[in-house]
Amino acid sequence: MRSHPPTPGTTGRRARRALCAAAAAVLVAATSTTPAHAADNGRHNEDWVYRSDSLCVLVYAEMLDLSNGNAGSYQTSAANVFGPNDGIPCGRGWAVPAGHLAIRQVVLVYNLNTQVWGTCLGLDSDWHYTPNTTSHADWYMWSGEGSNPAPCGTAWYATLAFGYVWDGGWNGGSLPSGNVWLTAKYGLQAKTPSSQPPRPSWITGTGAVDPSRLPDRLPLIGADGEPTRTGSGAVATVDTATMFGPPSQPPPK
Repeated sequence: MRSHPPTPGTTGRRARRALCAAAAAVLVAATSTTPAHAADNGRHNEDWVYRSDSLCVLVYAEMLDLSNGNAGSYQTSAANVFGPNDGIPCGRGWAVPAGHLAIRQVVLVYNLNTQVWGTCLGLDSDWHYTPNTTSHADWYMWSGEGSNPAPCGTAWYATLAFGYVWDGGWNGGSLPSGNVWLTAKYGLQAKTPSSQPPRPSWITGTGAVDPSRLPDRLPLIGADGEPTRTGSGAVATVDTATMFGPPSQPPPK
């Protein structure tokens, strides 16, 4: 019997496990195992970011608000590689050699004053590569019990997940989660707005990133929810060509 490509949205649900409330430090991983996370109060997204006759990449992104349990917030990303099965592209999980699957996670935050999406200071994982032969990589962050759920101020947040596979060159892309309103633990409490923030011009109607519409730079948002400043007083920014581009180095030989 032929196996058809998985429908986006199914692998993330299969991956869910209960989040262990005993952990207290920031958890990070880039492994061949599935991350532990809870399903409640989250906004997730899953879709193909690369498809070819040889290899395909399915990326999953999620942002969770765990503040009702005094457990802060939780961000997770996953990348899964698929290959052909009986001539059907993307038909089954496909393990690739160590270092041939790369994952990255960036937390986005919406500044209410400037009405612009930026990146949350200190929450860019940079590139991480699988240490062994596998078809799966994940990265997740959780600040632990009693932590501040909104590390860059009370605002809308989203997880931006990147997944790339080496297929004669780096191929893949990025995908944002849905938006989640997070309220800072230390500051004025604000109710969730009645409407979502406007969709950035570089996010398509299906929720994918359109690289051709990206601004040259995105502001870097600090712990107070405002753009950070350089020594000269200018707004600190990140280069989108670098952030949204593939890994700069080939896998180690």
